[in-house]
Amino acid sequence: MLVDHQRADSRQAQRPRVVVDAHPYEVVDKFESDTLRGEFGCGTVTVVGELDAAWRSVRDMLGTAAQDYSAAVAAVPASAARGVSETVARSVETDAANVPALRAAFSDVIATTATSSTYVRGRALIDEVDYSALPRATGTSSWGTNPTFEAIQRLQRFDRPGTIATPEQVNAAIAAGGQQLFRGFEEDRYLEDFITGPVRPGIGPMGTGTYATPLEEVALHYTDPTHTHDLATRHARLLRMALRPDANTITLRALESDRTRTLAQLDHELRAVRYIINPTNEQTAHYYSLLDKQLVLADIGQYGALHHWDAIDGSDTFSNKEWVVLNPTALLIQR
Repeated sequence: MLVDHQRADSRQAQRPRVVVDAHPYEVVDKFESDTLRGEFGCGTVTVVGELDAAWRSVRDMLGTAAQDYSAAVAAVPASAARGVSETVARSVETDAANVPALRAAFSDVIATTATSSTYVRGRALIDEVDYSALPRATGTSSWGTNPTFEAIQRLQRFDRPGTIATPEQVNAAIAAGGQQLFRGFEEDRYLEDFITGPVRPGIGPMGTGTYATPLEEVALHYTDPTHTHDLATRHARLLRMALRPDANTITLRALESDRTRTLAQLDHELRAVRYIINPTNEQTAHYYSLLDKQLVLADIGQYGALHHWDAIDGSDTFSNKEWVVLNPTALLIQR
């Protein structure tokens, strides 16, 4: 894993918009901060008996926000009735067919209890972007920045920080199927910049993005590569996070396979234009636009972000189980 550091506008295709808090956005899910009461957590729910009793306990605390989801949760087998707690992440056993119901229910509970932020869903921009208009990295670009990727993030509205959440809310997200992740920082200021945003991407084996791992010991290494600090300092520079249960994720292998097909088609188009005798100005411009597209898609992180993915799962490829987050708004950050 490479260490990222914290800290590009393009034309955006016309599309339907809605207004959220007087700002134009694509359709997004909004976390409402005014419903946060700090009481939804693994230590505050005592669960005995069947899951419907557990859900009533949660519903009593959350009020009407939870009522619409009781039916979905009731569909989960009774073996899941051991509680809405951190234990759920380790012990809940459900039929595969019922996992989506649990995930949807808990996802909406999280959305109505976590500290205010906005989760923005991306959309497929792969065939809409003007690749020639995207900024390019130059010799004068700051180290640790990628103007092209950052421009794509702005187009997708991924250029916002994650959601600050309690440990209990992160536990609930993980129990509902969200991926637990850890990230270590060499300096306190890098950690604070990551929390407040904007999140500056880094570069690594999965292209550009924000690297994290589900292995706490791996993340701890990046808090102190020289092994000069005590354990307390190292833990203070470690963030525990979770992807939202409804985040759009894809494995690195699947994304690479998809990109291979896309690049093969792109190469076919390039060859067709390259050998035109006496090309028109329009054909020449098209040829160079295809070259620009090829260059952008060479970075698989950029390819994934243009395809709406929130994160890439490289856990079956790398020994440290790396993930790369393309959309920081899909993260719950424990504080």
